[in-house]
Amino acid sequence: MIVLFILAIVLRSELFFYLLYLIAGLHIAARWWVGRSASRLRIRRVAPEAAFPGDPVPVLVEVQNTGLLPLPWLALRETLPPALHSPPMVYEVMSPGAAERCEMRYTLFSRRRGYYQIGPLTAQTGDVLGIGERTVSEVPPAALTIYPNVLPLEDLGLPASLPFGTLPATHRLFTDPARPMGVRPYQPVDGVRRIDWKATARLGEPQVRRYQPAIAVETMIALAFSRTEYGGGFAYDTMERAVVAAASIAAHLIERRQSVGLCTTGFDAASHAPVGILPPGSGRAHLIQVLGLLGRLEVAKEGDLAVTLARATVGLGWGSTVVMITGQRARDILPHALALRQRGLNVALVIAEALTDDLALAHRHGVAAYDLGRDARPIRAVSTP
Repeated sequence: MIVLFILAIVLRSELFFYLLYLIAGLHIAARWWVGRSASRLRIRRVAPEAAFPGDPVPVLVEVQNTGLLPLPWLALRETLPPALHSPPMVYEVMSPGAAERCEMRYTLFSRRRGYYQIGPLTAQTGDVLGIGERTVSEVPPAALTIYPNVLPLEDLGLPASLPFGTLPATHRLFTDPARPMGVRPYQPVDGVRRIDWKATARLGEPQVRRYQPAIAVETMIALAFSRTEYGGGFAYDTMERAVVAAASIAAHLIERRQSVGLCTTGFDAASHAPVGILPPGSGRAHLIQVLGLLGRLEVAKEGDLAVTLARATVGLGWGSTVVMITGQRARDILPHALALRQRGLNVALVIAEALTDDLALAHRHGVAAYDLGRDARPIRAVSTP
């Protein structure tokens, strides 16, 4: 347009001036049109927050043009994790009419456990002349958690009774109101009657009273998930098998209406902080919380399961169960297991890539030990007489 202006000045041609005015007018009108239409554009992404491995994950992108002017063209570009979609991008061009709703659909494939980001989604548009192309909208990424695999307990080769939980009693007396032992954060499975209103007002969040159990039904699953706690050249595969074992044991116990907690030395990919301790709970909502933490779990550079267990077992009652899943050798972890047993807790060891000496040492001390095989199925190798 600058060249056309110079030619019009030099040649003093009315034709060039006419073309100059025409192009400038079209340019101004096109920019106004695109700007006006883009301001009336509404884009949102609809996607599930979690899925199990192997499940298809449908994603819907809705584009709503609420204005009275059509949009010449709109290009949508969604960036995706390579582990969920190949190629790692979805691209589509559409032309939303006045007050029209358009959709872009695609499917992700949850091949393996993890915490993923879907997006960001960028929307670009412009006029029919290709002048003034610009980005009109950017939808922030959405989080997607892929849960770990859950295997039936019979496939794990584990016993249906102790040391993995307590069988239900005929009369279910789980707690003794005469023996209070502090408070803990409220969970959806708790009743309103257990809320401690004074502690709730003091701490600023709902708290429920805890009592010493009359019949122990709590199980704490302790999962080692730092690089220093697993050796060998295939540590990643071994640690993933450990996650599968933890998820399967938790699912089995919760399905039997038992209370299960989780502690681990790994990191939560969503918060970039240590997972810490998930207090024992029951019900499907609690199971989803456990699977979500295991799905988001990332390997820590270093960790000490014994230190984590010392904090996690403070509130456990006598007769509760601790299931320790680790890649450490028995000689390193067994002293901590024996210390827990002296406190009246049932202890079971699930050792990844266990050696014969590991199982024999545990057997001599009367501790049930299991070897976590390469197919993610712990096989009972040694048990208490």
